[in-house]
Amino acid sequence: MSPVLSYLLLIVTLLSPGATVPSVSPARQETRLDDVAALARERSRQMARQGTWTPAELQELLTMQLVDPERFVSDEGFRGRVLEVLPGTLDPSASPRLRDELLFELNQVRGIGFAASEAIETAWGAAPRRSLERKVPFPTGAADRLRFFDEAENPLTASVYSLPSFFFSAEAAQAFLSGVRRIAPDRTLIVLTDLPLRRRLEESGLKLRLLETYGRPYSPWPRDPFSLVRAPSGAVRVLVRPNLQPEREEDASLGPELIQNLPEDLDRAWGGAAWAESPVPFHNGQVLTTRDAVWVTLHTLEPHILSALKLDRVPVETFSTSEGIDRYVKAAENAARELGTLYGRPVRFVHPLRSDMRRIGGGAGYDLDSIVTLLPRKGGLTALVADLDAGRELLSKMTPEDWKSLRDGYGLEPSADARTLSQSGDLDGFLDLIAEHLKKEGMEVRRLPLLRVPVNLLKDREGLTHTEFLITWNNVVAETKNGRLRAEGFASLIPTGDRLAREAFAASGAQLDLFPPLVRSVILNGGYRCASNHVR
Repeated sequence: MSPVLSYLLLIVTLLSPGATVPSVSPARQETRLDDVAALARERSRQMARQGTWTPAELQELLTMQLVDPERFVSDEGFRGRVLEVLPGTLDPSASPRLRDELLFELNQVRGIGFAASEAIETAWGAAPRRSLERKVPFPTGAADRLRFFDEAENPLTASVYSLPSFFFSAEAAQAFLSGVRRIAPDRTLIVLTDLPLRRRLEESGLKLRLLETYGRPYSPWPRDPFSLVRAPSGAVRVLVRPNLQPEREEDASLGPELIQNLPEDLDRAWGGAAWAESPVPFHNGQVLTTRDAVWVTLHTLEPHILSALKLDRVPVETFSTSEGIDRYVKAAENAARELGTLYGRPVRFVHPLRSDMRRIGGGAGYDLDSIVTLLPRKGGLTALVADLDAGRELLSKMTPEDWKSLRDGYGLEPSADARTLSQSGDLDGFLDLIAEHLKKEGMEVRRLPLLRVPVNLLKDREGLTHTEFLITWNNVVAETKNGRLRAEGFASLIPTGDRLAREAFAASGAQLDLFPPLVRSVILNGGYRCASNHVR
C-alpha cells in the first residue's frame, strides 16, 4: 500500500467525524501521530528517490506532515502535539532542495513561530545550531561591559542586510548588492533572505554569505531590532532590543536568526557569536554614536519617559506650564542616564532640552539618522543637518533628466513637480533648532537638502497608510579606512541632488559613495542606515 493511501486510512481513523485526538489514550494518541510521521517520512523518501516533484506533490507531503492543516491552525493543543513530531517527518536522504521547499512552505503556515521553525530546521539539517544555545545573560559588571563601536572612526568589516523576496525583486537586490561589492570588494556581506531570492543571488557571483530565513516575515530594516557590539574579548555579540515595534513584532527574532544561521567560519571569526537581550529599550534609528557621546532627541526617549510617568501618550497639554515641562524634562534626563549606561558614554541632545516644546515637537515621527549626520573632524565634529529650504532650492535647479529619473525611479504621478514637493511645516523649525544648537555646541554645521514626498503622488499606493516619505542624503553609514573618511548610502535618483550631497560631504572631509537604492525601502522611510547593520 502506498504511503499516501496508508496516510488517508490512518487519518480517517484518527480524525473521523466526532473523534478527536484527546478522545483516545495518550499512549495510543502518541502512537498514531508517530505513525503519521512515519508515513510522511516514507513519502519524502519516495520523492527523494524521484529527484523531482510537482507543486501538488509538495503540498501533499506538507499536508501529511501537518496531519490536518485546518485543525493545525485553529487548535493550539493539536498544533503543539503535531509540532513535537514534525522534526521527524523528513527522511534524512531527502535532498536540500526538497527540504528547503518544504521549510519555505511550512513557514507560511499560521502557528509556526520562530522557535518551532528553528527546531524543525535544525532537525532537518538546515541550520548549524539552535539560537537558544547561544543566548547569554546581559553582562552587568563593568569589566564585562558590551562595547558599541558604531562611530565613524572605525572601519566596517562586515555588513548585514535583510532582503525578503516579498519586498524586493531579484533585479533590485542584485543591483544594490553589486553597488556595495564594487565599493567594498573585501568586506563580508551577509544577506538574510529567503528561497526565491536566495536562488537568484547564488548566481550573482558577488561573494555573498546568504542566510536562509525560509520566508519568515522579517522587515528589510535590520538596524532597528538589534545592535552588533563586542564583548571585552573582542567576540561579536548581537544585542536584541526588548521593546517590540508595532506591526514588526517578528523582527524580535531577526537577531537570533542571524546567530542560528551564521556560517561556521564566520562564527569562529566572530569569536563564537552569541546574543543577549538588552535590559534597556533602544531604537538605533534614533541614536547617533560618536567616540565621546551618544546623541539623541527628546523623541528618542519617549518610550522611557512615558513608562516612567505611567502615561500612554505625550502630555502635550501640560507643556503650557513650566511645571509640566519640568516634569517631562526631568523624566527625559533620567532616561538619558539609563541609555548612557547601556552605550557606555554620556547621552547628549542635538537640540536644547529646555526650549520651545512646539519647535521640538516638529521632529516627532522622524528618525534622527534621516535628518542629522555626524562626522569626525580634527578637534571635533561636523554636523550635516537636513534642510527643507535647501530641498526647495534643489527642486528649482532640477533638470528635465532629474525629474524623469525621480518620477520613473519612484513611480510618481506626472503631477509630481516643484509645487507639490515644496512642503513646509513644523519640521522646518525643528531642523533649524538642531542646526543652531549644534553650532553653539562647537560643531561645524552644514546643511543638506531634504525632500518630503507625499505618498498620494505614487502611482501605486496599495497597502500604504503613511502620508509621506523622505528623500534624504543624511541616512548614511560612515567609516574611516586606511586613514580616509567615507560614507555610503542610497542614491536619491536625483543626479543633481547626489552631486550636491557629494560636494557637502567632500567639504566635510568625507567621500560619499552612493548605491542603487532599494526603492521600496525608501518609500517606507527606510534609508540605507536603517536597511543595514555592521560589524566594525
